[in-house]
Order: sequence, then C-alpha cells, then structure tokens
Amino acid sequence: MKSSVSTWSRWAWLAGLLAVPIIIVTFLISLTNDVSLIQRCTTALILMVMVIGLHVFSGNSGVVSFGSVAFAMIAAFTSALITIPAEKKPSLFPDMPNFLNWLWSFTVPVPLGILISVAFTAVIALLVGIPLVRLSGLAAGIGTLAFLVVVQVIVTKWKAVTRGESTMVGVPKETTLWWALGAVVLVIAIAALYQVTRRGRRLIATREDDKAAMSIGISIPIERLWGWVASCSIAGLGGALYGHYIATFSAQTFSIALTFFIIAMLVIGGLGSLTGAVVGVIVVQVLAELLRTVETQGIGPVPQIDAPGLTEMVLALILLLVLIARPAGITGGREITSWVRRRKGNVAQGAT
Repeated sequence: MKSSVSTWSRWAWLAGLLAVPIIIVTFLISLTNDVSLIQRCTTALILMVMVIGLHVFSGNSGVVSFGSVAFAMIAAFTSALITIPAEKKPSLFPDMPNFLNWLWSFTVPVPLGILISVAFTAVIALLVGIPLVRLSGLAAGIGTLAFLVVVQVIVTKWKAVTRGESTMVGVPKETTLWWALGAVVLVIAIAALYQVTRRGRRLIATREDDKAAMSIGISIPIERLWGWVASCSIAGLGGALYGHYIATFSAQTFSIALTFFIIAMLVIGGLGSLTGAVVGVIVVQVLAELLRTVETQGIGPVPQIDAPGLTEMVLALILLLVLIARPAGITGGREITSWVRRRKGNVAQGAT
C-alpha cells in the first residue's frame, strides 16, 4: 500500500511541476491577443507532444528512434481522410481505389477522427514494432529511419489516396491553443505515470544495464514493444493535431528535417528525462524563433542576416556542442523532482 501511494505521489509531483508552469505561461500568452505569438505557442505545444512521445521510447529505452515522425504523418493523413466533408471527397480523390470508396460516404467529427487516427497508428506501431524492438544500437536507428522513408514514399506515390506531392486540402482547421495545451497536459501525465509504473521502470532498467535486466527475468523485446507503441501513439496524436492546425499539408511537411528538429529538442534538453523533453522544446523553439527573426528583420542591435538555412545550421551546431560538452543534455538526464528534492535538502541543512 505504501509503495502504491509513493508511486502515485511521484507521478503527481513530476506531472504537476512540469504541467502547471506550461498552463500558466499559455494562459498569459492567450491574454496578449497577439495572433502571431499565439500561433507560435500552439506550434510549440504540438511539437512538445511529439517530443514527449519520442522520449517515452527513446528516453526510457536508450534506443534512438527516427520513426516517430512517420507515425505523426500516418495519423495526420488518416484523420484528414475521415474528417474532410463527404461532399468534397469525390473531387479531391477522383481516383480513390474501389476498396476505399466507403470513405466518401461519411465524415466524422474532428475529435473522433483524431482518436481513430491514434488508434490506427497504435495498430501500425504494434505490427512494425514486433520485429524492430529486437534490434538495438545502430541497427535499431537504421530500421526506424528506413520505416520513415518507406512511409514517405508510400504517401508521396499513392496519389489516389494521399494526393501525392499535392497538398492535402479541405482538412478541418480545428486545433486551437487550448486543444494543444490539453494534449500536452495529457501526454505529460501519461509519460510521467509510465515512468513510475512497473512497466516503465523495467524499460529504464534495460537502458541502464540490459544484461542485468535480462538476468532478473525482464524481457527486453516485450518492454520495448510496450514503450514503442505508447511512444508512436503519442506521436500520432501530435501529428493529427498538427494536421488539423495547419489544414494543408503533404508528405514533405513531415520530412526528415522535422525528425532532426524533434530529436535535437530531446537531445539538447536531455534524452533520459521527461523534464529534458519539455525543456528542450522550450529552449530550441525560443532559439529558432530568435534566429528566424534575425533572418527576416533583425533584433535590436543585431542586423538582419539574409542567410537562408541559418536557423537549421545554428541548431545543428548547438546540438553538436551539447553532444560534446554535455552529452546528457541541459537537464543532465535528471527530472525536475530530483532538483527540487536537492534544494529542499540544502535548505534543511542550512536551517540546522
């Protein structure tokens, strides 16, 4: 009983310390009525969902995945296909295969469409994950990257269903700042709970010492499969929200560049902690916005630098420096709860 209470308190403590500041900042941003700022905040929150999704698997298992964006893409296109108004579908998809013609006859509400797309993504993740989770190290990374390439090729070439290189249009634009915030709070709660449960601790044990984990009866493929499916489902949620936020997108929207961006956020923040995932998104997104402003108009004493690709180049250099100087990221792979406990301990020692 005591262990159960401890688990719940650790979960609530971690989730609260991460979610509450995000809620407060988002609320303050909403009060500004600055459309551009609200749009950037919404985008950052959606990216945070994807980064937290990547952390659930890669952060807890130590196996870097390049495939999370593939599942975001699958969810985005799935949700689009079932939420586009039925009367628009014949003109948008005139060559739809006969076995998919049933898609023309109905339209589901966007919230239901997002849920269905996440469930579909989870099924695909399960099927793909069964062989992939048996790989580790470089082989696992290459396997997930290969899956991303396969999905991109299918989406690009299957014009009858995905419109190929043309943009997907007619998608309901319903994702708001509050939808994105709600999704972030939800996935923070899920990721924090997963870390403190027995299943999550087993996966972390395989990251710390896989041989020791196997010696006490932990099945590495099974634990990785659980984390993989949860991770890909969260990535799918982020992808579906993103699709309903930008409303027009193609396979190029979910490119390898986005994959790099998400991985950079997680690595810079700290691969091994949920706190690192959150901090990484905030730091990288703020830096990216500052660099884009420098590219377009300059900031204060800093003149405009007309150099396309400046943002990506600087972020790549920052990632390289972090990997060299601080491989565990800004947070050192530690959670915010450990920092708070340490501060409390120092205060208590000072008082005595």
